Amino acid sequence: PVVGRFTDGHGEFFCDDEYEGTPIQVRYTWSGITATSAHWTQAFSADGGATWETNWYMDSSRRA
Repeated sequence: PVVGRFTDGHGEFFCDDEYEGTPIQVRYTWSGITATSAHWTQAFSADGGATWETNWYMDSSRRA
């Protein structure tokens, strides 16, 4: 499960996971949210959140 919230149109959510046997933290962010679009990223941290490596992002848009 992820824990977090949306504040002022920006969402930040966290969970613990494991990558190749190493415990990591995962951060998911939502930003640039409009009625027709949003930006989402996923990032990993192996040092307790001191640094983050973004490894996936998506830009979503509503179809007409």
